Amino acid sequence: MSEKEIVYKSLPDNVLQILQLLENQNLHPEVIDDTGKTGSYRSDYVRIAVPSNERDTALGILTENEQKDEKNISILLKSTNKIILIIIALLAAVAIIGILDQGGKWFVIAWLLLAIFTGAALIRWAWSKKSEN
Repeated sequence: MSEKEIVYKSLPDNVLQILQLLENQNLHPEVIDDTGKTGSYRSDYVRIAVPSNERDTALGILTENEQKDEKNISILLKSTNKIILIIIALLAAVAIIGILDQGGKWFVIAWLLLAIFTGAALIRWAWSKKSEN
């Protein structure tokens, strides 16, 4: 029997996903650590190994999977950053109106408009993400 080599360390929640990914490529992954004996904070990593002759293929698959995940995260961050920037700008505008408005009439209207705009933007963003899935 060929010797096993560790190719990945994963949190216990992700072990099944990594095993399925490797098994779908006709590899033979094996969990080295007992997932039932991980720490109470679930921060202990579980090692996944494959036979020595499958090591390079497994590493390539895992690298490709991580690059795909990083790309998805960067797309999500870009869209989230735009929303946060708009909300910060609107909060700054409301703060300026609050400082300059002596009677308080415009301050209430500014908060109301901010709430309506933020709600509409979040609903629109949620619907656009739902249509992508």
